Amino acid sequence: MFPFLQPALDSTEKIPDHRIKSSYRWHQTGVLAALCLGYIGYYIIRLIFTTEQNDIMKAYGYTTAQIGLVLSCFGVGYAISKLFMGALSDKSNTIRYLATGLIVSAVLNIGLGATRNFYIMMALMLIMSIAQGMGAAACQRTIQLWWGKRLRGTIFAIWSSAHNAGAFCCVAVVQLASFLLWGV
Repeated sequence: MFPFLQPALDSTEKIPDHRIKSSYRWHQTGVLAALCLGYIGYYIIRLIFTTEQNDIMKAYGYTTAQIGLVLSCFGVGYAISKLFMGALSDKSNTIRYLATGLIVSAVLNIGLGATRNFYIMMALMLIMSIAQGMGAAACQRTIQLWWGKRLRGTIFAIWSSAHNAGAFCCVAVVQLASFLLWGV
């Protein structure tokens, strides 16, 4: 594993006993907000191609079968990735792991927009699906580390809403970009 993804060392800073509970709750809130925002970012990146597939078919002359193959590359890669990335997440600094997957996904998504070559698009989608597998694993591990069993289900429910928020934000971002850039 890359050194920057190694787990963080335990803090040596001591918090006074009377501030432990409030400090911990404050940090939990920040962690949950970061996880939700990060996963919204993953969803925006993941769904842009799907949202724009009809326009891609028109602009590039792709068939429905070709779009299906590109999307299949994502599905297969993502399914396999979640297995391996989950295991790697257990041994990593989850915040850096989450950010790395998001940055790699964003760069590859830019590459998708910059190519018209069908085979390159398939390869980029496959690689992006592997990076996308880093998101859920890091979020789930972080929730497991920060919350006890009694609240974990509630926190997972809150975090799971990031899936829907990400889908909404994807459509909103695409529509806003279309309006601002092309007046459509």
